[in-house]
Parts: sequence; C-alpha cells; structure tokens
Amino acid sequence: MHYSVVGALLLSATVSSAALGQRPAAGGKGQGYQIVGRLGQAPAGTKVYLRFEADAQRRALDSAATDAAGRFRLQGPLTAPGVYELYSKLSRENLYLPLAPGSRLQVRAEVKQLQTTAAVSGSPEAEALAHMQRQQRQALNRIEALMPRRPAETDTAATRAFERQWAAEFRVFHGAAQHVARGPHHTAPFAAVSFLSSFDEYKPFLDSATTRYARQWPASPYTQRLLRDQAVARATAVGQLAPDISLPAPDGKPAALSSLRGKYVLVDFWASWCGPCRRENPELLKLYTAYRAKGLELYSVATDDKPEAWRKAIATDGLTWTQVFDDPAAAQPTKETYGIRALPTTILLDPQGRIIAKNLRGEALAAKLAELLP
Repeated sequence: MHYSVVGALLLSATVSSAALGQRPAAGGKGQGYQIVGRLGQAPAGTKVYLRFEADAQRRALDSAATDAAGRFRLQGPLTAPGVYELYSKLSRENLYLPLAPGSRLQVRAEVKQLQTTAAVSGSPEAEALAHMQRQQRQALNRIEALMPRRPAETDTAATRAFERQWAAEFRVFHGAAQHVARGPHHTAPFAAVSFLSSFDEYKPFLDSATTRYARQWPASPYTQRLLRDQAVARATAVGQLAPDISLPAPDGKPAALSSLRGKYVLVDFWASWCGPCRRENPELLKLYTAYRAKGLELYSVATDDKPEAWRKAIATDGLTWTQVFDDPAAAQPTKETYGIRALPTTILLDPQGRIIAKNLRGEALAAKLAELLP
C-alpha cells in the first residue's frame, strides 16, 4: 500500500511536483494570455498569483487583487505552452492552468477550495485539467479521512477491507491523471510527470507514452523530464554497475560508495523526517549486526534539507554504518542520479558494485541476505 506517499500526493495536488514549468519570455513576440476570474468568498483586495517553476525555482508570472465581487484579471506575454499555477494565500489548494500563446481562460471558484470548486472554460485542455483536479482532490479528501481508520492489526478482515478501499481511491486519483496523460493536449506529459512517474506500476504506460510525447511535444520540459527518467532507469537497472557516490559524512569528510567494494552493500535512501524510514532503521540495524561479519555493509544516503536534523536522527536511532548527506541544493543531487522518487528506497549491490536487487525491505530483504550470506 502507498501509506508513505500520501503526504507527497497531497503536496503534488497542491503545488507542482514537477518543478518544470516553462518560463515565458517577457516581452516576447508571442501572443499574450489572459485569465479572467471570479473567486467566491474572497474579500476585496485578495491577492491572486500566477506562477511557473523552472529548475525548482518558483517565480511569479503575474498577480492581481480581487475587487469587491471577487473578480480579477491576469494577463501578459507568452511564447510557449505550459502548465502554470493559480493560487491565493487563502487557499490550501492551487489550481493548475494550461496556457499557450493566445489563451483566453475564464475561472470561477471558491477562494479556499480552488481545485475542488473550479469551473474553467476557454480551451479543451483547461477544462480537462480542471476536471482531473476535481477528481483527484475528492479522492485525496477521502484518503485523508481513511488514514485515522487504518487498523493496527495486520492480516485481518478489517485490514483487507481497508486496503481495498485505500487501493480504490488511489485508482481514482491515478486514473484521473492517466486520462489526461493519454489525451491529445500538451498537458499530457505534465500529468504523466506530476502524478504517475513516482509509481513503478505505471512504468510500462510511461515508457509507451514518452515515445508519443517525444514525437508530439519534443520541447516540452515534461517530455524532457520523462526522457531523462528513462535514461536514469537504464543506468540504474538490475545488472548495471551502480554509479559511484561520494558525499560528506557527519564529520564533513567525503565517503565514497566505491570504497566498500568487495562486500555486499545495501544503499539506503532515507530522511530524518520520513516516518517509514525511521521505523525501518531498527530492522536495518538488526540486519547489519547479524551480517556485517559475513560481508555486508550499509551506505545510507540522507535527502534531508537540514544537516542538523540528519545528524540528530543518526544519533537517536543509533546508526553505526556509513552515513552521507545528499544536499538537495546541489547541481545534481545523488537522488536524481539514481531516480529516487519515494523514501525509503534500497538498492542492493554485489561485491563488484553491480546492482542485484532494488526496493527489498522487511522479510524480503532478510531472506535475500540469508541467501547471499549464509
């Protein structure tokens, strides 16, 4: 089940998970866009923003203040199609809007529930994307409501009923995105990247879709992202030599993955804020204690934002194996080199440094180590 990714889904349905918005060239020769809207329950003077993202940096494209009736207008130059975010600080839901040179969109929504209540017109792709967001937000609301009812016991009738309902809501969420990703509009690769690319079960669909996107929208930043993901997947597939890693340990000195050659190595991507990661650390410690003398090493790569939180988690959890810090502000974080989309993620290497298994945890990991290191 996808318990550990609910937070990521809630985030991706609120702010862009792709960080790939295409920046319009101010003052360019393309036709401009215009968005005319009305927000219910918005006090006069409520600020409304339109932004894009590029290289994980958000920048405002335009902003406006609502009048006493909640009306606003956003406009400006645009030279290429892309997907942008409409948001207000009064709302926990941001609204994705596809724009192209010459776009004229009309938006009506309640200011505190932009996704849930939005009615968008002006282009087929805008209407389809608004419909997708309404379906996803409704599914996410039901998923949030389910969380407190998760049974504590495992392998019970109640647990199985919970899992069926949980899976059904995820099918709604992903199905809405997949419908757009199959569509004829430039929003297709956006939906694929933002809502499907983190899930292994959609890899066959994405491989096929990316071939089409490369023909139809080769310059799309979302197409380019999917092509990069394919290249990373090939480079880190089972049987490949794992890309080397050299990152700072808690003492600040670099620690290289290649320095552990000659032993089986479990590479563990984690973070101090990741609940499932922290719950798995005691099990990893047991396995490390049992198999270290037989030739096992662990190499944990933290994707934390704050080094001090990472160091504290290492001490609190009593982690005694190699720990390194993957700075998210680096030009090429290691998690991108390995295509890490969810935490925790594990990669098992043989003594020659080749990848022999991925995402083994719990009983499956223990069984594999018992097989390799009897």
